[in-house]
Amino acid sequence: MLDKTSVYLKNETEKSSIADKFLKWYSWVLLGYALCGRGFSYFGVAPAYIGEITLIFGLFALSINKSIPKLLKLPHAWFLIIFMVWCCLNTIPYLPIYGLDAIRDAALWYYIFFAMIVATLLISKPQRFVFMVAQYERFCKIFILLIPFLWLISRTIPLPSLPGAGARIISIKPADTMTHLSGITAFFVGSSLLDIHTLLFTLMFFVNLGVVALNSNRSGTLAFLNAFLLLGIAKYKSSKVWRIITIIILIILLAFIVNPEFFAPIFNKVLSIFVDNNERQGTKEYRLEWWTYLIKSTFSDYFWTGRGFGFNLGAGTGFDPLGNGAVRSPHNGHITVLSRTGIPGFVLWLIIQLGWAGSILSKYLQCRKKGQTKWSGIFLTLLTYWVASMTVTSFEVIIEGPTGGIWLWTMYGIGLAAMQIYKRYPQLFDAEAE
Repeated sequence: MLDKTSVYLKNETEKSSIADKFLKWYSWVLLGYALCGRGFSYFGVAPAYIGEITLIFGLFALSINKSIPKLLKLPHAWFLIIFMVWCCLNTIPYLPIYGLDAIRDAALWYYIFFAMIVATLLISKPQRFVFMVAQYERFCKIFILLIPFLWLISRTIPLPSLPGAGARIISIKPADTMTHLSGITAFFVGSSLLDIHTLLFTLMFFVNLGVVALNSNRSGTLAFLNAFLLLGIAKYKSSKVWRIITIIILIILLAFIVNPEFFAPIFNKVLSIFVDNNERQGTKEYRLEWWTYLIKSTFSDYFWTGRGFGFNLGAGTGFDPLGNGAVRSPHNGHITVLSRTGIPGFVLWLIIQLGWAGSILSKYLQCRKKGQTKWSGIFLTLLTYWVASMTVTSFEVIIEGPTGGIWLWTMYGIGLAAMQIYKRYPQLFDAEAE
């Protein structure tokens, strides 16, 4: 296990730097987004909400850090910068026209600053990377213990909203929760860093999965299935995987014997992804028509720069499901990127996503071959989380908002740091055979 005190600070009496204080603060912010969802994002006073306050804090910590050149040794960082510059050029001209709408839409790209901040701060002091891994271990335990109760509270008690908020204090999104469960499962199975008994984890995991999956939509269910499939392929020899699968099968069989209709909602959601379903087919066809229109119009009329940031992709294109202009995104982050940044921006998007995922996969295979369980588990966790997040992004508004976007770019930044730190300090975690 990690030594959560001595490995972080070489001298306990040493005064914490701004970067250390930011990472501690940031850990709490990430926990808040995961446990409370959209409701947490309204903490603060408009327009300075918790996400914006944290971003400013992080940029200040970044500005006084001297390790940015170390990050720039990675080509991924340069592609991130180029993508952000391109998006910025597609935002500035629309500020006088759309005002705050342009700034809100620009969150899709300025949340990338979180990746740059986290990566730079961790690279500058490898002990911070160990600290963040230890924080994630704590997060895993807190999350699987509290989510069922928070979910029950949010569904049974009429919770208040913060002043000016468009959501209750606890507004947990099923797709976000399934994404976190995917990462937590990979962290437990893939490494020896999560100190919890297999039986206890499996039971809590199943409680979480049952509570959320029964209320989840298609995207959350598909995201978890994709992530668990990746995990199963990567760790098919792991006894933890087979214990989890065995216990889940036994519980499913028992529940099916008691009530054959218990899992019907989940099966229907999964089947509706691949086959026609009268209840959900209308929504599916509407979205496909919307996506097709955006793709064709981008290639024909907005090839180079897209429609920019600020334009309403719903009402502005004749697709307004609620009739009030509130739905601004086609519920597909990849198509949103294409529509707002054009073909060049979309190509950059594919490069920064697939390039990062390919590098993480390569590092995972390298660590597994060397028997470095802790490192391989970290890389597998990052990759699994990315797969789940990208799946959800294909059906939900994720990267455009703080609850999903900030978490995604945080994992991205941790991945950048992990690649660089592993190259320089492979001994940071003790190598042990799987």
